[in-house]
Amino acid sequence: MNKCIQWIKHFLSKCLSILQYTKIKSIDQNYQMQQFSQVELNTDQEIQNNLKVELRTENYETQLAYQDLETQVQSQNQKLLEKSEDIDVKHNQINISQAREFIQDIPNIEIQNTQRLTEIGLQAIELFKTQLDEYENYELLENNLDEFIFQIKYYETSEKFQITQMKYKFSLNTTIQNYLAFMKDLQLQKQLDTSVDQFESHYSDERLQINYLRYKKILFMDPRDFLYIKYTKFINKDSVIEVSKSFEDQNFQPYVPTIKSTTRATLLLSGNLITQVEPNKIEIQTYSECNMKLKLKPSMTKSASKNEIKKLIKKYRDHFNSIQ
Repeated sequence: MNKCIQWIKHFLSKCLSILQYTKIKSIDQNYQMQQFSQVELNTDQEIQNNLKVELRTENYETQLAYQDLETQVQSQNQKLLEKSEDIDVKHNQINISQAREFIQDIPNIEIQNTQRLTEIGLQAIELFKTQLDEYENYELLENNLDEFIFQIKYYETSEKFQITQMKYKFSLNTTIQNYLAFMKDLQLQKQLDTSVDQFESHYSDERLQINYLRYKKILFMDPRDFLYIKYTKFINKDSVIEVSKSFEDQNFQPYVPTIKSTTRATLLLSGNLITQVEPNKIEIQTYSECNMKLKLKPSMTKSASKNEIKKLIKKYRDHFNSIQ
């Protein structure tokens, strides 16, 4: 466009020069030529000056347009960022809400329906992460670096039961594969945990397990039992999540029944995030939320809960250290 304007102006100036030259051609030839040259020179200079002004004006307008565009882009980016943050907040809120609803629900599913139980396991894996990252109102009872960190909190149900939520972290000298094989050996688990009365596997594949666990009377707690699934999923080669959750099946019977009165407790959600931090060392972060059907005050149970967990971890460590 600039070149077109320049050409038109140049053409008009030439026409003007010719007209002026024609008008004065009767005058002395030398004078005529001098006037023509002067007019042409002045006209060319004027065009150059006008072009400079025009270019400066266009550059200024271009700069203003660029600045305005840049401002609009920055404003749009800010709006997108705010919208993204708002979506993240809503997403987190939805996850927490969904997690609470899922955790509180104990599904009634026939033990043969492994497809539905697998779906429960997959949901539990996703919602377990939301609980592992939540620390509000937890009481720190022990913090010994990677040896043992333990936090706990409680809430009360409408039946006045005290629900325990525990988080703890510890390490073991082993590999992920060895640990998973160890946890699948229910008879070995029973040997290490003397409070276990009966531990049965009612289904097992690469990812899904269906287990029945019965505890003896422990301190202030009468015998309790659990019917639950355990689901395992690798996140990558160096980390895996395993989760457990109770379910109900009215027709279920353990292989070895008991004549003692036993209360069915519920494992609302429990899980481990297991990470291979060194070639022969794993770090385990645990979240456990369980309704043991107890109405005792938290002050009477929290230290006992921590000590029982700590004793069991020591047995795990002794076991793996003995097979190095």
